Amino acid sequence: MDDRMAGADKAERTKVRDRKLGDEWADWKGDGRDQVIDEKITTFFFLSAGVVLIFAALLTIVWYLIKPRMEQFNPLIAGLAERSLIFFIAVLLFLLALEGAAVVKFGKSFLPYRLMEGILLSVLPKTVWLGEKFGISRDRVGNSFIKVHNYFAKSRAGTVDPERLLILLPRCLKKEARDRVLGKVNGDAVKVLTVAGGEEAREAIRELRPTLILALACERDLMSGIKDVAGRVPVLAVANKRPEGPCRNTDFSVDELDGAMNFIRERRDRKPSGRK
Repeated sequence: MDDRMAGADKAERTKVRDRKLGDEWADWKGDGRDQVIDEKITTFFFLSAGVVLIFAALLTIVWYLIKPRMEQFNPLIAGLAERSLIFFIAVLLFLLALEGAAVVKFGKSFLPYRLMEGILLSVLPKTVWLGEKFGISRDRVGNSFIKVHNYFAKSRAGTVDPERLLILLPRCLKKEARDRVLGKVNGDAVKVLTVAGGEEAREAIRELRPTLILALACERDLMSGIKDVAGRVPVLAVANKRPEGPCRNTDFSVDELDGAMNFIRERRDRKPSGRK
């Protein structure tokens, strides 16, 4: 009896190890952490503020190292440089605070989409690094980033043709969840594709040339995919749920999908009849 139980346990462990993981999950250790994540958007903003503060501190240190030589060379230029540095740091912190408050409080951005997307993607690796220092996993940071990015993506999506919508589903999505997606988009003139990974997704985007993408995937794949099409195609992202771990029978939040689809339908309904 004990031998049979030990054999069953060993078979189960082997089964978990043998699952086919996506490239983004190559470092997964088989633990149960972060299977279902619902991180607040403020997490990414607070970490971004921390990154900006570290950057400001490094700039200040560098300045005070070179300041004596600058003052010897030209005191006027040194004073102007110091005031410019203080002004730059103050403006950077002010814009971050203002943008964060606008998104959290009103769900809107006052800065151009491409500018903000570039800033978000540039600070993303640093926020992941800083988050790990505070015990916040890459997936939790990614979940918060995706929610923040969706606000800016919607501001851009409102200016494109919603009829050329591509919905990308992961191969690991369980059948019941996939059927729910198909049921919700039934009747909409959209293209729904199931892709096995980033390369297939990129190939589909090159071939179909969508103006808007709705993607369901894990945070790691979504972050990678958003980087791939940054500045070209807005992406509305829905992070999946992984009750059995990554890359197996994943699910999604119905409310998040409904929110994205309702937004798209509203854009389509407001589209002028003569618009192409």
